[in-house]
Amino acid sequence: MKFIKYILVTLVAIYFLTGFGDLIYSNSLKEKALFSGEVQEWNRVNQGKIDVDLAVFGSSRAMIHINPQILEDSLHMKTHNLGLNGSKFKMQYYRFLKYLDNNPHPKTIVWNLDTFSFSHIDEVFQPNQYVPFMLWNYKLYTYLKEYENADWKDYLIPFYRYEDRKYWQDEIKKAEKETVDKNGYFRQKGFKSYNRKWNVNWATLKAKDAEFDADVYPLIENLIKRCQQENIQLIFTIAPEFYKGQDYMLNRNEIVERYKKTLKQYDLPLLDYSKDSISYQQKWFYNTTHLNDKGADEFTRKLARDLQILMH
Repeated sequence: MKFIKYILVTLVAIYFLTGFGDLIYSNSLKEKALFSGEVQEWNRVNQGKIDVDLAVFGSSRAMIHINPQILEDSLHMKTHNLGLNGSKFKMQYYRFLKYLDNNPHPKTIVWNLDTFSFSHIDEVFQPNQYVPFMLWNYKLYTYLKEYENADWKDYLIPFYRYEDRKYWQDEIKKAEKETVDKNGYFRQKGFKSYNRKWNVNWATLKAKDAEFDADVYPLIENLIKRCQQENIQLIFTIAPEFYKGQDYMLNRNEIVERYKKTLKQYDLPLLDYSKDSISYQQKWFYNTTHLNDKGADEFTRKLARDLQILMH
């Protein structure tokens, strides 16, 4: 009996020692510019390092389009962009919850909705961005478990998710080559714009419906109610999209009308720039849904003027 007890105690000790080793290694990764800086941004959120008046949320169309420095200069409010690259609403909402849990609450949140925010997906974008945060993180598991390749063992067995050592060595090398600021961050206040040229082959684009995920849509009301509870002003936007590309989502108008109907129930604004003059000028875009660096600054200046009217 004593021998069995000794074995069990030894195994538990090994498990937790290995777990702490995993945490040390994972923490070292959190400082690196992995996956376009996304790991660093998650780390900022978790460490409570974002103390601002204005927070921006959304997908890459928030991250790439809304320049916090321009908003700060115009609105005189400390600003951080929490846009999550390649994401749909569910993971954006998870980032929002983590942000509120760990950071001082902002006065205002600007949330950019995309017409594909609630499109159904089988796998999250760049799923390995979450790997350094997985061990013993049940809340993250509940958000990711429905997607392909989700494995409960990643959250319980130390170093299991780092099994492909060559992959991680290669990703670390890529991250070390990225251009970062003096503090080591790939993004500036969470924002990253790109000086890219227009690159769209219209012949390859096919018109289709967005596969709207009705099961996820109620999260938008959860967001609204949480902001009401926390006395956070919530302003929604739809950033510019190049006008010719808008026709390739066949149910686009239906989705936008759904947004408007929901927000009207809560008397919330929706700043929709789909028909704005920016959306009709190719020079501001590098593809149908993303502005280049000059387009991002042009849009943010316009957004700042509109926010001045709405903010209280």
